[in-house]
Amino acid sequence: MLCRVLIVDDEPLARMRMRSLLEPYSQEFEIVGEASSGATAIEQIRELVPDVVFLDIQMVDMNAFEVLHALDMDDDMPLIVFTTAFEDFALRAYEENTVDYLLKPIEPERFEATVAKLRKRFSSMVSEQQMPGDFSWDKFRAMVNNDDQYMQRIQVKIGDRILLVNVDEIVRFQSEEKYTTVYTMNNRYIIDTPLVDLEKRLDPRVFVRIHRAHLVAIDYIAEMRKTDASRLNVVLRDKDHTQLMVSRNFVKKVKNL
Repeated sequence: MLCRVLIVDDEPLARMRMRSLLEPYSQEFEIVGEASSGATAIEQIRELVPDVVFLDIQMVDMNAFEVLHALDMDDDMPLIVFTTAFEDFALRAYEENTVDYLLKPIEPERFEATVAKLRKRFSSMVSEQQMPGDFSWDKFRAMVNNDDQYMQRIQVKIGDRILLVNVDEIVRFQSEEKYTTVYTMNNRYIIDTPLVDLEKRLDPRVFVRIHRAHLVAIDYIAEMRKTDASRLNVVLRDKDHTQLMVSRNFVKKVKNL
C-alpha cells in the first residue's frame, strides 16, 4: 500500500524540488496531486484525501495554519509536514501537532530523516511482509498521537535563541559532569538535562542505555564488536563510525536488540 502524498507550495520550483526529493521513495509514496495556493490545497485535501501533505507555510492567499483551521473536524485529516524558508515558524508549526518541519532549501539528508520518521511509526503497525486486515490511516494517526507521551524534540539554548532538535535526528546522548552532549549526524549540542531524566522521557523502543554515560538511538547502531578484553562495543552509523563500550550491566539488553 502506497502512502498518498499531496504537495502544496505556491512556487513551481519548490514543488518540482519536492517531487525530486520524493522520487527515491516511489515504492512507498505516491504523489496524487499538487496545489499552488491555500484555497486549492483545501479543495485537494477534501477531494483527494491524501495520507500526507507537504505544506508550505507562507502562500500568496493564506498561510498553512489558516488552511488547517479551514478544514472541518469531519474531514479526513492527513499527516502534515510543514515546509518553509522562515525559521521563525518552527514553534507554532510543532504546536499544530505536525509530523515534521522542513526548512528550505531542503537537503536530501534532512528529508531522509522525515521519511525515516514516517516509516518508523508506520512499521510498528505494519510489518514489511503483511498489512493487517483492519489497518486504516485513522488508526495510524491515532498511534502517532499516542507517541506524544514521549519527548519528540529537545530545546537547545544558544545565546538568545532556542533551537528545536527533532529526537529522530539524534544519534546519541553522552553524560559529561553536570551537562549532557547531544549528537546528531552533523552537529553537537550541550544541554543541562541529566541523562537519567532524558532516559525516562524517551521512547525505550527508540533509545537504549549502553553505559551510565551513554544513551544511544537503536537505529543508529550499525554493529556490535567484541574487544580483545572480551568486552562489547557498539559501532554507530555516524560519519565517524563512533565506537562506544557497553557496560557489563547493559550487555544483555544490547545483545537482545
